Amino acid sequence: MIEGGPSVLYDAVALLPSPEVVSELVDVAAARDFVADAFAHCKYIGYVEAAVPLLAKAGITDALDEGTISLGDARSVEAFIKSLGSLRVWAREPSVKLK
Repeated sequence: MIEGGPSVLYDAVALLPSPEVVSELVDVAAARDFVADAFAHCKYIGYVEAAVPLLAKAGITDALDEGTISLGDARSVEAFIKSLGSLRVWAREPSVKLK
C-alpha cells in the first residue's frame, strides 16, 4: 500500500514491482512522489529491472548513484543490505556554504 506512509518514515526503499503492475504504478502520483522523495531524502533505493519506468517517471534516472542499487542477483541484494549501515547517501546533498 503506497499510501501507507511517506518515504521519510523508512530508512531505505526496495522497489520490487512485477512487470505487470509497474505500468499502473507510474500513473499513481503517490508512487512517483514516494520514489522521488526517497531519493531527495538521501535514502538507499534498491530496485529490480521492472521498476526502471517508475524511477524514470519519478525523474531520477539521470541521477542514479551508488545509493541506487539494481537488485539483479543475490550478490547485489547483499551489497544493498550492507550499504544500509551508512543510513543515507550524503553525497546527494548539495554543498551549502554559509556566509
